[in-house]
Amino acid sequence: MQMERPRVADARGVSTVLVVHDGDDLALLRLEAETIWGCDDRGRLMSGVIVATGTTYDGTWATWPGTVTLDPDTEVEVAAARSWVLGEQPVGSAPQGLRLVTTEGPFLHPAQWYDDEWDDLLTGRRGPWAALVEGDQVVSLAHSARLTSEAAEVGVQTEESHRGRGLGGIVVGAWARQLSPRLTLFYSALESNAASQRVAEKLVARPIGRLVHLAIPGED
Repeated sequence: MQMERPRVADARGVSTVLVVHDGDDLALLRLEAETIWGCDDRGRLMSGVIVATGTTYDGTWATWPGTVTLDPDTEVEVAAARSWVLGEQPVGSAPQGLRLVTTEGPFLHPAQWYDDEWDDLLTGRRGPWAALVEGDQVVSLAHSARLTSEAAEVGVQTEESHRGRGLGGIVVGAWARQLSPRLTLFYSALESNAASQRVAEKLVARPIGRLVHLAIPGED
């Protein structure tokens, strides 16, 4: 099975068609990059990206340009992340004292969420989500950090007081079951985030490689 992707411009500005084959990890990394940052009609990555590189575990790699032009005074940041593609997740159960929810309710948001953002999530305007709640307080959350017609990238957040209990894996599994198999589902973790990487190890997930990108701070 294969699907034709949009035309992609290489570093020389040459436009080519990227074809995604099942099991083609480099093409999956490209799809994840497009899901996270978006791309314009020339195939350049957006959201403040200057350039991104995908490297698979069999040694293949590619570099993809962004829409931002670099000059001597440009402030930049570099981020490296490990990437996984999610498979079919088993049905998990909530630990004692917690409830697993996937539909709107009077739930109190975890830290770092604004009220309007939270309302958008609960009502489904941000795509599917899943949470473990204690009373009405959300203590672990998986949500559609990025969502397109072809793929989704999961975002995971567990309150500090509830970490180390495997809650992240439970909510990611519940999130994934709402979208699989119609979309390709991605999980990524920064190289510096060992806790997030441990969540991936507990999932039905296949490691596909690394994404490294150079970007304008605060744009993605």
